[in-house]
Amino acid sequence: MRPNSLHAADLAHMVHQQTDLGAHGEDGAVLIKRGDGCRVFDTEGREYIEAMAGLWCASLGFSEKRLAEAAYRQLLELPYYHTFFQKGHEPSVRLAEKLAAIAPLGRKEAG
Repeated sequence: MRPNSLHAADLAHMVHQQTDLGAHGEDGAVLIKRGDGCRVFDTEGREYIEAMAGLWCASLGFSEKRLAEAAYRQLLELPYYHTFFQKGHEPSVRLAEKLAAIAPLGRKEAG
């Protein structure tokens, strides 16, 4: 491992949760460079099937062009805004509307 490499910087500065620190100190981390669909590729060019969807944050896959383009358009307009104190924004309203439309109807409990 080169002293000025990404792997050396990771070993020196990152805390990896749920990691055997002894093994990590000896072997270092597998650093993922890119994703495509359900596959990810490390900095050494090895390919993996990412069966955990990036720990549930990439359930639609990696590098999905339509999602990236939609995110880019939204980031140019309004990257983020909260919904506290009677504030809102169209993406949150449209998402709530869509979720309400596809959610099962609530049942009244007998009581």
